[in-house]
Amino acid sequence: MAIDWDNMLVYSTVKVVKIKDRKLSILHFLFLIAIFVYIIIYSVIVKKGYLETEVPIGSVRATLRAPSNFTYPLPYCQGQPNADPSIGFLPCQYWDENLVTYPLNDKSVSISTRVRSSVQSANCSFASPNCRYQDDPTKDENFFIGDIERYTIYIDHTMYASGSKIQKNAKSLSGRIITADDKSETLDDGISSVGIAGKPDIIELGTLLKLADINLDDQSLIDNSTTIRYDGINIFLFITYSNTFSYNLNKYRYTYSVSKIENTEYTVAESVYTTDVENRYIFKRHGIRIIFIQDGDISTFQFQALLITLVSGLGLLAIATTITDLLAIKLMPHKQTYSNFKYQETDKISNEISMNKLETQINNFVSNQIV
Repeated sequence: MAIDWDNMLVYSTVKVVKIKDRKLSILHFLFLIAIFVYIIIYSVIVKKGYLETEVPIGSVRATLRAPSNFTYPLPYCQGQPNADPSIGFLPCQYWDENLVTYPLNDKSVSISTRVRSSVQSANCSFASPNCRYQDDPTKDENFFIGDIERYTIYIDHTMYASGSKIQKNAKSLSGRIITADDKSETLDDGISSVGIAGKPDIIELGTLLKLADINLDDQSLIDNSTTIRYDGINIFLFITYSNTFSYNLNKYRYTYSVSKIENTEYTVAESVYTTDVENRYIFKRHGIRIIFIQDGDISTFQFQALLITLVSGLGLLAIATTITDLLAIKLMPHKQTYSNFKYQETDKISNEISMNKLETQINNFVSNQIV
């Protein structure tokens, strides 16, 4: 049997048929309004689809300062008036910022709240494989650092967006801090100063802990028989940069938010050598480790980003038309009539069919259009 190539090789073209049906017209118009709202209002204006966004990198420098006058007495300090054994007290020592801060790190700051110190000596030669340090138990101490909540932290940070070559320092930016009840605000109470352009960020440690809903005398995160002051805690301090909080991309700001890391303690050991390598102090420190995390969204206008947003949204127009067509030929009362007008097959166009017959077919179709 011979192959009918005219039936095998069929070309389907797009044909425009104006269907004068009020319901279909209103439905299609509503689709178009919804698409316009999604593309222009939501994608372009609200979501700022014309922007190219990158996550900045940066550096943080944090230093600690002790209060000029320490508080006395304190309820967690054994031997002081009004000491409260129910919160687990120990003797207290008042250290300055250099003793309290260990180790030094550019992405975190560690603040001791409890220290167990011991004195060790090695009365032997390390040339011997059996030479070991020996503790002097009469000199062992275990104590809290007094008034640690009143120490202040100075935070200086810089961000850099490599794609747009934007670099900003905290002192040149405005900022805010997220409170424990999820409100954002600046601080300027005479001790703490956060988010004020032109002023350094200084925050009292007790204020920072309150932002994360942390009380050092609350139950430890790893042991219900001790306190956070005793075991220590790890805290994330997020610094989030943005220039998309308004439609002016030349305005930048940062936001501090604090979050504790659950089910953790913080402890670190420090060796301090005295007269020689054979004599040393061991400070086993527990405390507050603040880990700085810099992130955010720095955006710049890019025409390509706008074009991609518009083109991806325009695909919805074809979907809207397809849905309306399906309703017209599948569900409407005159669906068969609409289907006949939408889909039409021509006879095989060959030399055996005269142009007059083709013109007659076209004229018959035109005369049958919906009026």
